[in-house]
Amino acid sequence: MKRILPVLALLLLFVLLMAACAGGAEKKPLPAAEDLAKTLLDAGIFADEMEAVDPEIAALLYGFSEEDGVDLYCWLSASGGTADEFTLFICRDGDALTAARKSAEARLENQKRTYESYAPDEVPKLEGAVVRVRDNTLVLCAAADPKKAAELLSPYFPA
Repeated sequence: MKRILPVLALLLLFVLLMAACAGGAEKKPLPAAEDLAKTLLDAGIFADEMEAVDPEIAALLYGFSEEDGVDLYCWLSASGGTADEFTLFICRDGDALTAARKSAEARLENQKRTYESYAPDEVPKLEGAVVRVRDNTLVLCAAADPKKAAELLSPYFPA
């Protein structure tokens, strides 16, 4: 019995340590789209001034209609001269999320083709774009500093 108590104490300590470490992996609650955008915009990760896009225009860019169940919050390069982009897709269900993921991938591919001839220095932003999913929300961020973008998004959208 005397030998079992220290072993049980060590086992209990191990379990408690593992539980404490797992607690740190919790996701932060998602902020409002505008607040998340402000965090990214204020961090200076974009090479150009960013401009909020009307949701109806964003829906056209991504090929969605109101019936598709995807709410879009989008910011693009104000000049149009850079590939900087931040879009948040809030989807009503898994089907809408699947459509959002396909739409985001298609947009990135289309933008790559466009910028290859127009401004080839912008293509690495699109190739390194951060695309992450949490629950029924997808984020796409093409920025001059993709590492910083990923770092800023990680508390909300773990890799």
